[in-house]
Amino acid sequence: MNDETRIVKKSDEALPECDDGDTTVFVGNENTGANDHPPVSANPGLIPSAASDFTADATVLKPSRRPADASPPATPREAVEFEPAASGSGAVTKTVIKGRFELDKLLGVGGMGAVYKALDRRKLEASDSEPYVAIKLLNDDFQKHPDAFISLQRESRKSQTLAHPHIVTVYDFDRDGDRVFMTMEFLEGAPLDKLLREHADVGLEFEQACSVLHNISQALIYAHSHQIVHSDFKPGNIFVTRKKGAKVFDFGIARAVSEGSIGNVGEKTLFDAGTLGALTPAYASYEMLKGGEPAPSDDVYALACVAYELFSGRHPFGKVPADKAAERKLKPKRIRSLSRRQWRALESALAIHREDRTATVDKFVQKFFGNNTWKWVLGGVFATLLVGAGVGYTYLEKENVAEQQRVKVELEKKLEQELLQSRIADKREAIDRLVELSTLTPSWEEDLQVELQEYAGLNPDDQSYIETINQRTYELFISAATGQLNLGNLEQADDMLTRADNWDGESSEAEMIRSQVESEREELRQRLAAERLAAEREAERLRQQELREQRRQAALAQQRKIDAVLDDMEGALRCRFSMNIGGVGTQLQRLAALDSIKAQKIRPVLGTELAGCFTTLADKNPIRTEPLLNEARALLPAQQALQDFELDFCGHLRPGSGGRGERYSCADRLASGGEAPTMVVVKGDSSALLVVGKYEVSNGDFRRFCEATGQCSGLSLGPDNMPVNNIPLAKAEAYIDWLSAQTGHEYRLPTEREWFAAASAGGQQEVADRNCHLKYGGIEKGAELVAVGAGTRNQFGLVNPVGNVQEWAYGTDGRLMAVGGSREDPMSRCLATTKRFHSGEADRLTGLRIVRNLK
Repeated sequence: MNDETRIVKKSDEALPECDDGDTTVFVGNENTGANDHPPVSANPGLIPSAASDFTADATVLKPSRRPADASPPATPREAVEFEPAASGSGAVTKTVIKGRFELDKLLGVGGMGAVYKALDRRKLEASDSEPYVAIKLLNDDFQKHPDAFISLQRESRKSQTLAHPHIVTVYDFDRDGDRVFMTMEFLEGAPLDKLLREHADVGLEFEQACSVLHNISQALIYAHSHQIVHSDFKPGNIFVTRKKGAKVFDFGIARAVSEGSIGNVGEKTLFDAGTLGALTPAYASYEMLKGGEPAPSDDVYALACVAYELFSGRHPFGKVPADKAAERKLKPKRIRSLSRRQWRALESALAIHREDRTATVDKFVQKFFGNNTWKWVLGGVFATLLVGAGVGYTYLEKENVAEQQRVKVELEKKLEQELLQSRIADKREAIDRLVELSTLTPSWEEDLQVELQEYAGLNPDDQSYIETINQRTYELFISAATGQLNLGNLEQADDMLTRADNWDGESSEAEMIRSQVESEREELRQRLAAERLAAEREAERLRQQELREQRRQAALAQQRKIDAVLDDMEGALRCRFSMNIGGVGTQLQRLAALDSIKAQKIRPVLGTELAGCFTTLADKNPIRTEPLLNEARALLPAQQALQDFELDFCGHLRPGSGGRGERYSCADRLASGGEAPTMVVVKGDSSALLVVGKYEVSNGDFRRFCEATGQCSGLSLGPDNMPVNNIPLAKAEAYIDWLSAQTGHEYRLPTEREWFAAASAGGQQEVADRNCHLKYGGIEKGAELVAVGAGTRNQFGLVNPVGNVQEWAYGTDGRLMAVGGSREDPMSRCLATTKRFHSGEADRLTGLRIVRNLK
């Protein structure tokens, strides 16, 4: 898991919790006390590696997957200049910073910027055996953050003050125009977090782990002695070199400890890295996560986490931040490879709270290494003895050394002079080759000027050679100007004269050529003006002709497209249940894109066509027609023909067909959702068609009205499947009015003749299976009401029209009647012809069946 760094803008909002505890996070100082840890992105790189597969994690680098000789990516390249350098074949581009550092290859890219391996020209000129450095360039986004810019400068200065064998050496912090960079020593090896990933769950070899721990501990002890707490100590900020042991880097967010922790604060500045709120949650101490002042014990906690990983290959708390570990009461598992003394020392350094934790790195080292410290001290004593042995050189030996040094200096001077002469000769050869090439292009001229400038820097006393080259170049341009004039190329001739002036003063030859150029130019100008006018007129005529043809072709092409769309639309409009209304909408959009006016005009036509189609389809199956109608209304909301279209869910049924089965029934839709009572279509008392309730109105039907309107207080309704009864006529009429408003159809109570025609199936039959009073032998009926769906339907499909509850109807004189008999009427008087006048008051024997006219 990579340790990374990012900068987050200040915000008053809480930062989301982050699962990656290895990430260094920069946040606004308002949030430094927050318990949650924000997400991360890329991280500024610092120490490169010579290995081509360098994959530094943590605060070091993002891995670079480019070949060693590939160009840097687009974003880092913006931070460098491209310096032209002459060669025999023309200009060669070099990527150079500050005229000194030639970028060799990209080593990695992070949130702060990019890190390159770079050749230091000064070191090369001085014949340094190690001429390469690492150079960190701030990217544009990071430069815009003022505190981050200052952070890099402070990192450089702090690192320069911390001169220690186990702290990475930083050379300089500088600016080239608006680009900011830092140079440091180039190291070979790998970051510690990479090594730990390669040894996950096992750790490093014991001796190697001890060596790395001792190196980094000495680095922290030295930093603390300079009143600097690292504040972001983690495996990603430790580099294990091949020859120089382990080194600590990235003091970019290190902070000076407050007075009383170690010593005086020292220099006070306007910048404090703490204002960025930088920390890595998995390695930050409990006090850092709570926004406390820095102290050496913060680095002790981080060092202990790293030490635990060195010996075990895993984080002591599984990368859980200290504050979360405290909440969960986590304890580190003992490492069996450590002695009891070593484990006690490490366990004390891993204490969550500062008051329980080892106070300094020095004390931790003493506790951990104990009596074995002599091994590390012995190395220093041995080095001291070696230095002391040098004091014993004899005087003669010293004289030999001095003589050798003098000879070495003389040899170096001689070699330097020979190198200079060789470079001067090479430069003259390059200049002569360019002059002989004489392409006279701007790049050729620029290359020649650069070479002359470099030659002047190498051999400033040889002005005669430079003047000779200037004269030869001047003559080349004058000759070229004459040639261009003879060819009639006046602009090119004038350009050659102007460029000739850059190499030498005026001459009579040049003035003569310039005068001739002006004379011929004026003559040419007049001739060209006349020709241009004629050409413009002809061009305008041809242009207009071409425009007319283009418009004609465009109109034809447009019409072909419109015809194709209309053909597709006509296909989509084929009147059938599988018709594609969405396809009509797609074609309408295509037509609008081609001709918005035509698309607008065709909308009413589409509305009329679809309404006619839906009339045909509704006669076959209104249920399958309904979704097509809704889709068409959504597509064409402004078309009144569709909005006014009334879909009768019973309109497709033949009168008298209800007795043939359930699919010959129908039900209207309620606006509030659901369906009205089930109906069948019959012939009324005349030629008019009537839609009548298949069943008596049930308690369930009536309860839906009650719940929607709240008008049924005081009524006691029975089970949903039983016929509603014991309600007054006023409530029944209110129910019928509500049902009419919900469905858009005008429901009512039937007339006595309409009821009789439906109940008797047009006078054809008398239903034998009816719930009327009968007690004969072992047979008893009418003792109680039966469900509205119980019983045998008549030929028109009506169930229980006779018996069960008597049903309200209006006589020819308009008086209210109860027809069909009830469960208490004996079989002999419980007939379709049974009728009696009714007051409309509630009683337990009377219910209702609803009807409406078929449109």
